[in-house]
Amino acid sequence: MKHNSLPFLFSLAVLLLVIGSVKAQERALLFAQSPSEPLQKVIGLLRNPATPQVDMKALVCPTHYFVRIAPRASILSPSNRLTDGAAVGQNDAILGTRPFVFLTSPESLYGRSLLEIYQDIGYEAEDILRYQLNQDMVAVVFSYRDDVTPSPEISDGRLPTNWGQRVYVPHWDNMFSLFHHLAQDATVEPEKKGQFAPFRLFFNSEQEKSFALKAYKGINSKLKSWPYLRLKARGGKDWRYRELLENKLSLFEHFRGSGRTQNEVFDPTGEQMGIVEFVGPNRKLKDLAEVAIVDLGRLVVTQTYQAAEPLANAN
Repeated sequence: MKHNSLPFLFSLAVLLLVIGSVKAQERALLFAQSPSEPLQKVIGLLRNPATPQVDMKALVCPTHYFVRIAPRASILSPSNRLTDGAAVGQNDAILGTRPFVFLTSPESLYGRSLLEIYQDIGYEAEDILRYQLNQDMVAVVFSYRDDVTPSPEISDGRLPTNWGQRVYVPHWDNMFSLFHHLAQDATVEPEKKGQFAPFRLFFNSEQEKSFALKAYKGINSKLKSWPYLRLKARGGKDWRYRELLENKLSLFEHFRGSGRTQNEVFDPTGEQMGIVEFVGPNRKLKDLAEVAIVDLGRLVVTQTYQAAEPLANAN
């Protein structure tokens, strides 16, 4: 998804037209397989719209459960079963479309409407209107199997030998290193279109792969410090590498590299602390230790009018 800037006040005014299912009713639990007692507790808090929001400063790295937001149709069949690659026209339900996917904590979503979730994740107003309207969304609450370990202590890009089985805070250095590891293992597929690469990265040419590997050795500090649009306007090798990070790892314009999201609507300059974010290995949902899927509803635009009053007699 590309992020194009609109004037902030216009974006905010337009966004206020968007309303979601924010009535005080419990969210539906669409799928769960014998959830444990701890998972049931998390589900209950997430389903209840009256659950108090957790202060941003109090949010920490989960020790067990993570959350991923996804379109309902990509996760569940019409009968609320996990989509199964054995069925005609379906793929196995997966966490995301890249080998590593962005996650947050269940606590980050407590008490938030779908609109608030979009904002806190980092969607811009125009992206919400363009891509998310009328789309049924779900929260995938899950835990990895024991072979995947949260590693919030790593921030300098020095990833362990089993780097592909860790959950990281997405600091810039971690993401540079992670991309380098993934690029080393990437295939070269000249005819492949799009960016769908759920378990292994690909490049369209040997030159593109070679550039990604060589650029890692000379990463410019501008990638961390310069605003996205300034890098784009400047072009050159720095922008080329930054664009690869966007296309291959979903490091979009709003990415801060701090482990916190940015609310583009109400905090366009990034002065406030957002919700926590992490990157973890992509998995098929059927291969997770535990998984529950909670309905988040959909965003719609409505327009209302007050009843017209008869004009006063000018005479």
